Amino acid sequence: MLAEVWSELEVDLPAEEIWAVYSSPDLPRLILDLLPTRFQSIDVLEGDGTQGTILHIVLRPANRGPLTWNEQFTRIDHTTRTKVVTQIEGGFLSDTYGFNSYANMFTITPRDSSSCVIRTTASFDVKEGSEANTSFVTAGWGMARAVANYVRANRPTTTEA
Repeated sequence: MLAEVWSELEVDLPAEEIWAVYSSPDLPRLILDLLPTRFQSIDVLEGDGTQGTILHIVLRPANRGPLTWNEQFTRIDHTTRTKVVTQIEGGFLSDTYGFNSYANMFTITPRDSSSCVIRTTASFDVKEGSEANTSFVTAGWGMARAVANYVRANRPTTTEA
């Protein structure tokens, strides 16, 4: 069964500034700081944070669903401002959850010069008999809000002469 779940969050920040964070090679380190109650650790197994990078993710035990997996940045497209992160081992792919594939896609779409929409999409293929485990799939606003708050807090301040 192929399916997807998505959410959109409109923010009053330029798409370029939001995309700069989502596409940054430092995002894995930054996410630990931005979402400390969700992530326990994010270790780079291979790569430098660019396309092809493989991470080992460990969530805090209080989270629902899979708590550990390896994922790969399978697409970072600066033209469409799209990043695809695909689970490659463990997580939803484990026998416990019974998925054939699972990926998160983040797309940043400008509304105008000072606002954009952050779309988070979870795409997955679940094996027959494991459909009940799709209740663990979310495409929430947690990361989008955290990134927007980070960008807002770190914007250069302008001073008037």
